Amino acid sequence: MPSGKTHVKINITLLLGILLSLHTNFMKSHIPPEYTEFDTIAIFSFALIFGTYYLSPDLDIKSDPLKRWGILKHIWWPYQKIFKHRGKLHHPLSGPIIIISTVGLFIIVPVVKLFNLDITSIPTKYTISLLTGIVVSIEAHIITDAIYTKLKRKSTKIKKKLKNIRTTKS
Repeated sequence: MPSGKTHVKINITLLLGILLSLHTNFMKSHIPPEYTEFDTIAIFSFALIFGTYYLSPDLDIKSDPLKRWGILKHIWWPYQKIFKHRGKLHHPLSGPIIIISTVGLFIIVPVVKLFNLDITSIPTKYTISLLTGIVVSIEAHIITDAIYTKLKRKSTKIKKKLKNIRTTKS
């Protein structure tokens, strides 16, 4: 699998590509204007970076994202016990849902209750930008792992064929 540093580099490069593409006429014509405003782009960018460093599908193993949680890493304990590595957490649909649900249940809900916050007044465009940034970071990780695995398998098959050719010539 790609290293954690490789995932970070890919996600940051992806973010830069997305930010640069927002200045093209194609993107401007396909994205509602409220999502290309500075505040929503900033929230999306923060969420993608936060997701890259803290909400990796690799939270089920001893990984850098897990270590970054510090004392709060224990909220991921059930996640580690229930899911095997590269199982449902590396699935494009269930992975983001499980990760975001865990954050919501163990962090957002307690904070909202503790400080009696009214989250209903948060504009929808901010919530969508936040969730999109997190989902993009998780999906980039999953896609990178899938591509890496496919290339590695292909490479292994080619090496085996070459080895068989060499042994039959000997």
